[in-house]
Amino acid sequence: MRRLSGLDAAFLALETPHSTGHVGGLSILDPSTATQELNLERLISVLEPRLALVPVMRQRLVDVPFGLDQPVWIDDEYFDVEYHVREIALPKPGNDEQLAEQVSRIHARPLDRAKPLWETYLITGLEGGRMAVYTKLHHAAIDGVSGVEILALLFDLTPEPR
Repeated sequence: MRRLSGLDAAFLALETPHSTGHVGGLSILDPSTATQELNLERLISVLEPRLALVPVMRQRLVDVPFGLDQPVWIDDEYFDVEYHVREIALPKPGNDEQLAEQVSRIHARPLDRAKPLWETYLITGLEGGRMAVYTKLHHAAIDGVSGVEILALLFDLTPEPR
């Protein structure tokens, strides 16, 4: 159990129906040189064992009774990676404008506070055989520097897996 800092709690408190507190990252992939097909099952099989490296990815927030202190992170005993990793397809051949529109729709939706505060989307159907991976994480769970570090732990930066 880890208590939220005052700053991280402020990121939660500043959310409104029109303003979210999460950050996102988009990677556009060219799978033409990949040794294995990238599909939802493969993405989950790469991510799932690495989630242990980033405990907050399997934790959810719990409010302290009567709001006497900041919320705390606890392990989510019902964690389901398939809730957090999803696949969507653009109508082929999807262009960059369609991708930007879809990502903006995904980003506009708030994260479910009853679950760990992140989602990853495999986006297929891009022109030229490209694919994209969009990940959003709540700012209460990460900051800018740790966000880059987290994504480097979860994803391989080269075609060769670890």
